[in-house]
Amino acid sequence: MSFYDVWVRWKDKGVRSFRQRGVVGTLKLALARANEDLSCRWRHYRNELFDRRFEVDTAGTLILPELQSDPLFKYGNAYAPTPRSLFFRMLRKLEVDYSKFLFIDFGCGKGKALLLAGDMPFKQIIGIEISSKLIRVAEENLKTYRSRTRQRDVFQLFCMDAGEYPIPQEPAIYYFANPFQAEVMRKVLENIRRSHAAMPREGYIVYLDPVLQALLDGCGYLAPVKKAALYSIWKVPASPCPTSG
Repeated sequence: MSFYDVWVRWKDKGVRSFRQRGVVGTLKLALARANEDLSCRWRHYRNELFDRRFEVDTAGTLILPELQSDPLFKYGNAYAPTPRSLFFRMLRKLEVDYSKFLFIDFGCGKGKALLLAGDMPFKQIIGIEISSKLIRVAEENLKTYRSRTRQRDVFQLFCMDAGEYPIPQEPAIYYFANPFQAEVMRKVLENIRRSHAAMPREGYIVYLDPVLQALLDGCGYLAPVKKAALYSIWKVPASPCPTSG
């Protein structure tokens, strides 16, 4: 595409925007998109710095071929790393004794959130990932990161469908970074509900990029703790949960 083609394309978009939104509205939209682009570039830069510092491979958005072709993967979303500062900001909202909790990452991908969770005193850190390619990368990342940071060996990885994972009957923080679509999320939410009904205990759901927020709000047993622009948090009641409809 030539420079002229690009200029014509954006000129036409600008004219349409001025007609629909006016000058102020168009300027606000342009600033919002510029800010979003800069934020994405900054997050990518920070992720790459993290990888270089610890000699791991977590940066970049990744859509594996099997996510597009294999029916087993049809409900999975693309992998993207959890930003470090945002991760700790989310978890600080919980105000709990982390040493009494498991950290379970559903759709852990290359394991960025697991590495970050390792800097906290969780009782155990568990990653579930359906892609064997990503789970192998996560294994190597954990091995390298632990050797450089001298973290405790509290990690477990499972290569399986998140909807089939048996929920441990211990207090837990359930972490989701928009890993899959509603079909899988419903199964996981029901598994969490049944587990907490069988063994009442404390639990939290931390959801980054909460595309399915309405699904969690409407599931009938979660209590909202925090809703922000980039994430949402719910508490799983310690008492038995009602049977879902």
